[in-house]
Amino acid sequence: MTPREQRYQHGLRVPAIAPWTGEAPLSTPVMRRWLPFLGGEGIGFADEQPADRHRGLLWKRIPQAEGKGRAQIGLVHGPRQRQAMNERLCQVCFAPAAPAGEPLLFLVAGARPIADGERMTQPPVHQECAFEAVRDCPHLDQEYSAALVGRTSSWGVGGLVYHPETLKPLPSRQKSGLSLVPYASPPIRRRWTLAVREVTIVHDCTPVLLDDLPAETASTAARSVGPGTGVAR
Repeated sequence: MTPREQRYQHGLRVPAIAPWTGEAPLSTPVMRRWLPFLGGEGIGFADEQPADRHRGLLWKRIPQAEGKGRAQIGLVHGPRQRQAMNERLCQVCFAPAAPAGEPLLFLVAGARPIADGERMTQPPVHQECAFEAVRDCPHLDQEYSAALVGRTSSWGVGGLVYHPETLKPLPSRQKSGLSLVPYASPPIRRRWTLAVREVTIVHDCTPVLLDDLPAETASTAARSVGPGTGVAR
């Protein structure tokens, strides 16, 4: 895999899944469409393209213009988040987060341990990048939990579910404002969903402390996080 260009802002590396101001979501209106692959009427775009759907679900349109404008640390670029989840990529550097067959490292804000069967929207992270994330990310600098995850399974999406009659988003009980929609849910629910995040389930979780990771991993991280290469902004 060709090494990905790393980008920096104010001396800090910008996580790969962070959006830039030049990647503002497009305000493409949804409309009613007949969806034969989901067996009924649902939402779509007037000028819909094959790339607008993943596994049959409509996704919010977000441009791919990484590096254009200013980085928005703490926010998430939906298409890159989905790619990282599906391809086991590190959310910071976008390289494979672990060799095939080896556990993935996940980080979440807060003290509650990551548990088996938990639904996740945060992609995995390299051990080398985890130290940097905890140091620089405002969501992780106070308190975080980490776990090595033996395997993950695709679960569904977080998104906006539209009312079939009003075509207005239904309220969500989630703090994110997004409704969670399993891929296994009835087609009538998936037809009216505009996806924003990919959701996976984690299995075989082992809580870890970053400071307990092998010393050579920590030293590798120290060598890799400085803005010596890439694009400075």
